[in-house]
Amino acid sequence: MTHSTDVKKLTQWMAADFSNQPQAIENPPFFAHIQVCMRPLPKGFQSGISLYLEQAYFYELNRPYRVRVLHFIQRENDVLLENYRVKDEENFYGAARDRPKLTSLTADDLEKMPGCDILVEWTGTSFRGKVEPGKKCIVNRKGMDTYLDNEFIVTEDHMTSYDRGRNPATDKLVWGSVAGPFEFDKVNRFANEVEM
Repeated sequence: MTHSTDVKKLTQWMAADFSNQPQAIENPPFFAHIQVCMRPLPKGFQSGISLYLEQAYFYELNRPYRVRVLHFIQRENDVLLENYRVKDEENFYGAARDRPKLTSLTADDLEKMPGCDILVEWTGTSFRGKVEPGKKCIVNRKGMDTYLDNEFIVTEDHMTSYDRGRNPATDKLVWGSVAGPFEFDKVNRFANEVEM
């Protein structure tokens, strides 16, 4: 199997707790200290592999501002990540770092996010994911509809994330980092929990 469709390798690299602490310390006006934790869901949760994701400010890890489930689908030339929101997500806050709590999540707790799937390709040294084109992934931030312009690069030890919201009419940046991407290092690994 080539890396371009190696779902197991991709999920093993993504199954981790990531922190941008060095970046936040170096440039606090532009980067808050954020952690992104992605934990493998049990085999059989969905067909193939799924990761539960929580993104939170370091000072309130148990109150994440983003909760998602990513479902990995191997295709001929890439990997498709289906993006799901979690209904009643506050019931699962903290589950990324609490395995018993995570096992209470079921597929019935998920709602597909239209237009928000991510296409992932192998670059030769890393996996690069980008939200599907078409400005269809709508995110309402402070009462304003924006479209998600998101991409990431993940290696065995690091993740770079561009997380932005743009005005659908003008493409101007409405929210997200103005000082470049977030740079995350792994602080805990869950690759051993990935089951095929």
